[in-house]
Amino acid sequence: MEKNLKKVRITAILLIVVLIVLIAFSGFYVKKNGVWNNLLPNFNLGMELKGIKELHFVLDDKEEEKEVYLDSEGNYAGEVKEDNSSDTEVSLETEEGETSQEQEDKTNIEGYTKETRTIKANEETNITKENFEKSKKIIQQRLETMKVYEYNIRQDTVTGEIIVEVPDDDNIEIEQSMISTVGKIEVIDEQTGLLLIDNSHIKKAGKLGNYSEGYQAYLQLTFDKEGKDKLKEISNNYQKVTAEDGTEETKYISIKMDNQTISTTYFGSEIANGTIQIPMGNATEDYNEYMKIDESVERIANIINGETIPLSYTLSSDNHINSVITEDTIKTAGIICAVIITLVSLYLIIKFRFDGLKTAILSLGYIAILSIIIRYMNVIITINSIIAFLSVITINYIFNIKFLRELKYKDIKKSLFIENIKELYLAIIPVCIIAIIFTFVPGVVISSIGMVLFWGLLVQALYAGLILL
Repeated sequence: MEKNLKKVRITAILLIVVLIVLIAFSGFYVKKNGVWNNLLPNFNLGMELKGIKELHFVLDDKEEEKEVYLDSEGNYAGEVKEDNSSDTEVSLETEEGETSQEQEDKTNIEGYTKETRTIKANEETNITKENFEKSKKIIQQRLETMKVYEYNIRQDTVTGEIIVEVPDDDNIEIEQSMISTVGKIEVIDEQTGLLLIDNSHIKKAGKLGNYSEGYQAYLQLTFDKEGKDKLKEISNNYQKVTAEDGTEETKYISIKMDNQTISTTYFGSEIANGTIQIPMGNATEDYNEYMKIDESVERIANIINGETIPLSYTLSSDNHINSVITEDTIKTAGIICAVIITLVSLYLIIKFRFDGLKTAILSLGYIAILSIIIRYMNVIITINSIIAFLSVITINYIFNIKFLRELKYKDIKKSLFIENIKELYLAIIPVCIIAIIFTFVPGVVISSIGMVLFWGLLVQALYAGLILL
């Protein structure tokens, strides 16, 4: 009876391992909205396997004639809100029922004068070697903040031009935006264009989310002491009010990043704590859509929390550089590996019969589990990490074959296994040390080797006991 239960247990475990192998190599598909989707993530290929996107950024040379506000000391205080209504006749009414003269009166603010100036994306006084270097440093910090683990960045110290090489993946547009965004935040009077407060008074930024009539993401801005007082005043002035005749009037503010509006809103009450929550996007019932907005808000918050880039860059070109490792090369290498594993499995079965069959299946299971872990741990696959992957697989096969060769008597199976596992890990102590050290090295080429070795040896240690079945 006990012998039969053992056979059932062994069979069940082997079937589970076979199922894991099938899932790892063919995928786990679920039908959603009529489309079959693989729930297993793809391997995260590095630049040398996936290909490189070369982004070439140059200094923005854009110039515009704009009417701006100047305070009593002649300092810039915002751009005058453009009147989009027809100006063929002064008395012509706008869509809101106001004349052009009334619109003009709104932009005449006591204490401020208006002047037409040439606004340059980069003032000549800012184009310095120090600002070139500072811009490069901030771009590096942003790429690391958004966890772009593999990139190359070069700069021409004479012209300030920057070339960034990143993996050619779905994040290209996001990475491009992170590089070309200066990060200047402004809260302005939506009616007039007057600057109310800027990011020099922002202490920190963050993201929030809640669910009421749908998922809603918020950008939270916390201001310093001076900004707190200004925000209190702004929140009292920009509200929805009801006049004596019963009509409602709403004064709006716009929050802009690099002169691009990210939100237009008004206040429901006074804000005295110096913190504002700005709704980003619309409330949605689609959680995946909400998560995309949430990720976008997090990127904006990270930009605000970091330094603003002292120079404005624009994308000049983006070139794709193909990997020297072609798809045909990868397929050929895969076929060679599959043939070698098949031959080793046949050797195990012929040499050790049923124990060999079990070991062959378990070895495939080890490869499958390790490949799944590498996907979920987001390990970047490089040529070096592939070599590390093949190395730990080889170590596993060598251990299994050595154990089966020395196995002569069933009653010493456990003690023989313990002896062999001790011998194995004493022999590979240097490899274990390398795995731990390499895992924490900043460079992707080195860290990917460490992560593959670390997970390979850890899984092998936890998984090896199944050979005692």
